[in-house]
Amino acid sequence: MQILYQGLLQSAASWARVGRGLLSGLLELGVQPQVISARGFRFDSQFELPEGVQAISPRAAHQSEEPDVGLGFLHPPHLDRLLGKKRLNLFSWEADRVPRAWLEPLSTKTNLVIVPSEFTRHALIESGLDESHIAVLPHGFDPNLIQTRTPHDHQTRRYLVVAAPHWRKGVREICQAFRQAFTCQDNVLLHIKTNYDPGKARKRFDFEIPSWQELFETCGLNDRSAPAVHLDVATLGDREQMGLYATADLLVATSWGEAFGLAILESLAHGVPVLTTAWSGHMDFMPNSDDAVPFDLRPAGTALYEPVPDARVAVPQVPALAARMRWHYEHRAESAEIGQQGQSTVTHLTWRNAAQQLLTLV
Repeated sequence: MQILYQGLLQSAASWARVGRGLLSGLLELGVQPQVISARGFRFDSQFELPEGVQAISPRAAHQSEEPDVGLGFLHPPHLDRLLGKKRLNLFSWEADRVPRAWLEPLSTKTNLVIVPSEFTRHALIESGLDESHIAVLPHGFDPNLIQTRTPHDHQTRRYLVVAAPHWRKGVREICQAFRQAFTCQDNVLLHIKTNYDPGKARKRFDFEIPSWQELFETCGLNDRSAPAVHLDVATLGDREQMGLYATADLLVATSWGEAFGLAILESLAHGVPVLTTAWSGHMDFMPNSDDAVPFDLRPAGTALYEPVPDARVAVPQVPALAARMRWHYEHRAESAEIGQQGQSTVTHLTWRNAAQQLLTLV
């Protein structure tokens, strides 16, 4: 059975990491897929394709016999590019309704739409896609990349945020809550790992914050009495990214919506406790605890990459988030135990298992 994968692979973007993970899982199972590596969001040639896959050009693919299975992670308007006798497309979306214009290509250009969570499945069904056309396939992590927790100054608690500079990632609420919970007298650091600063770009989109420094200013984090913040703007490889989780005492990932939440899974796989919003895709695997923060459902507005008039997102409640941040600071032993318990609940969510489920679907 020949599988051809089409999509962005050479990027730090989460959907490129998903593609690399699935391909690695297929290789572990003895499947050697071909790939058409697309250029897209923050393409970076330093990201190598998994060893064992064969990269081919779109022209070569069209001149060859059509593969048995075409597996894409393509933007729905581009699904006419998907090749394969059986055509499957991965799909992620972060709100409870999807753009209506996407339903026609998803239903007619694919044999199956593969989503990472029940949340995204329900969003497609509520938007009008036939549920028989949808299958849930959770994302995974690579156990070979899990790293031993890095010893550091235990007097300083390190709270990690891994987020693009987008309103949907809840970065404003995180900064507001951190300022409410702590002052400069507390030994705590908010480490924000991001991949760019909109304030330095030629054009800013509505879904982006104006700039990191403006956000810090409006949230009071530039005051002399404010707790410490470290802004880390960098492009990291997969191993470096996983190593970052090993330095954290807590991941704060209270976004307005996630199709899955790859950073949440990877943190839990390291035994790091996670604060999340109690809504959307990560709730499929997030342990049931007080670390799922209450929220207010609001119209998505311009927070999404594509406008959807009736879509909603979940904005975390800042006082509740601040209180839980403080709890983890004051209860270190219990916090560490929550991380260990979380680690034990996600051991099955590996890329190898995801690839095996994919083959079963095929």
